[in-house]
Amino acid sequence: MQQKELALARGERDRQSRLIDAVATLPALFVVFSARVLWPAVAAAFLLGVAVIDPQNAPHLLVDFVGIGLSTWVGAYVAFDLQRKREEKQLRTHQAASLRVAQFALVGHVGALLPIREYLEPFRSDKDRDIKLQPAVASFQGIPEIDLESLGFLLESHDPDLLNVLLDCQEKWNNVRALIELRFAEHRRFAVKLEAIRSSAGLGQLVTGDQVRSAVGPEISNALRTVTDSLFEIVGAAMPANEAAFNRLAAHIAEQFPGERALKRSLDAGAPPPTPGPVADIPRNGVTG
Repeated sequence: MQQKELALARGERDRQSRLIDAVATLPALFVVFSARVLWPAVAAAFLLGVAVIDPQNAPHLLVDFVGIGLSTWVGAYVAFDLQRKREEKQLRTHQAASLRVAQFALVGHVGALLPIREYLEPFRSDKDRDIKLQPAVASFQGIPEIDLESLGFLLESHDPDLLNVLLDCQEKWNNVRALIELRFAEHRRFAVKLEAIRSSAGLGQLVTGDQVRSAVGPEISNALRTVTDSLFEIVGAAMPANEAAFNRLAAHIAEQFPGERALKRSLDAGAPPPTPGPVADIPRNGVTG
């Protein structure tokens, strides 16, 4: 009887020792395995402990553990996948909206460029256009700019150069605005200088553009001619660049964001031509042609 009790006690001590040894492996497993295999390692250690403590019920516990673990994993995976898809959809919706906002800005630009082009067109081939073209007074308030920062995701798209195209369009529009303002100042300087010369020298009517420029002097005349030529050039370049960028944005939305709408536009001028500014009278006898 005593020998049987001793054998049972010895067996119990052996099982406890094996359990302690199994549990002692957990810290080592935590250090060795990364986060991606941590939970499988913990599960293996748990099952190992169960097999040591209660080997008869280990198969049943293993089945229960696998079932619980599998159902938990599937539920967590489905929830994570749904959240991921929801976030991706929100991100794509936001990106498509940013592209439409860029289209809207381009529409605003072309709506201002069309009347400016109409204002310039009668003088495009005139060699004295720097003198004949009166300075424009135009308001550019309310015309949106392209928000390039919100379009940074284009750099990781299949068409990363599209961001450069939009930057070029914005810079062309900025140059148009700046040149109109600069030409207003240069034309006024030209007219004031000419009026002062005529008053002091008692000059008569100047009948050619070259005579007018000669009277004013090369510094002011050349400045006016340069800014005038630059204005014609940049407006001529801005129009096709705007149209190409708008269509490229529409194609990008259709290809990369199926189901999202793109803006449409009409190229009809939506505003009257700029109003000539009030400047000193420039002699136009013979210059008007």
